[in-house]
Amino acid sequence: MKKVLFAAALAAACGVASAQGYAGALIGLAKINADCPIGASCDDSSTGMKVYGGYEVAPNIAVEVGYTSFGKVKVSGAGGSLEVKGTAFVVNGAFRFPLATDFTGVARLGLASVKGKYSDTLGGSESESKIKLYTGLGLEYDIAKDIKLIGAFDLSNVEVGGDSGTAMLFGAGVQASF
Repeated sequence: MKKVLFAAALAAACGVASAQGYAGALIGLAKINADCPIGASCDDSSTGMKVYGGYEVAPNIAVEVGYTSFGKVKVSGAGGSLEVKGTAFVVNGAFRFPLATDFTGVARLGLASVKGKYSDTLGGSESESKIKLYTGLGLEYDIAKDIKLIGAFDLSNVEVGGDSGTAMLFGAGVQASF
């Protein structure tokens, strides 16, 4: 019995030793789709970013945590202007699948605490956080043993003041394993 327990402990230790942690960051085009009122001007594209860390729990399967900025949408009209920003703290699973030599696809699915923040030129403001579904697709290219170039498309939903909009981030960056 002791030999079986020792073998199980050794196998578990080897599994933990072979697990891999990683961190990444990307920047790119962010967009929050929102209904634009008649007679108003809407600018719903801006710059967004994502930083994240992950830990491989099984071959091709990892758990990730991160922060995503979905940028902002600006609405201007005769009555003034307002701005809505979207950010998210994310916990998701990541499934990696080989596509070609040095190329890997990534599918992400998880939950995010998405914060929508509204402010206007009259001094009004409101913020609201909701748990939302978080999805993403990515592509990784190995440029060195532990360094990858990444491209990703992430998607969630921002809600504030009873209004909601789809939040998207399409970006590129770098990921390092340790």
